[in-house]
Amino acid sequence: MEQRNWDRKAVSLDAVVGCPRFGLIRGRIVDLTHGGLYIRAETSIVPIGAEVTVTFQPDEGVCSRCLSIKGRVAHQSLHGFGIRLDQLEPHCQEALDRLLSQMPLVPMKAVPAVRAMR
Repeated sequence: MEQRNWDRKAVSLDAVVGCPRFGLIRGRIVDLTHGGLYIRAETSIVPIGAEVTVTFQPDEGVCSRCLSIKGRVAHQSLHGFGIRLDQLEPHCQEALDRLLSQMPLVPMKAVPAVRAMR
């Protein structure tokens, strides 16, 4: 059973995932926590453990600029991949706190992971 430290919140944010080895991948953040996020994308070629940067624009009321956050691919599924976030810069943490306070919880049943990092 997977353990989470934070409740997942449902979001719908266009994002670009940058990976030095695979370039840029466009996707949509569909759930988000203080510790990670899930990107729906047409590809999940980024290997588990790869360092990535996720760039997205929250609502204007949350943050007036794009946020770029660093993390690692933690798992993959048929429809995208999960990213475990690294330590966030203070302005990113504040924007994430504001965004998450406005979003609904994700229903308990999640997209099944095909492979997971141990």
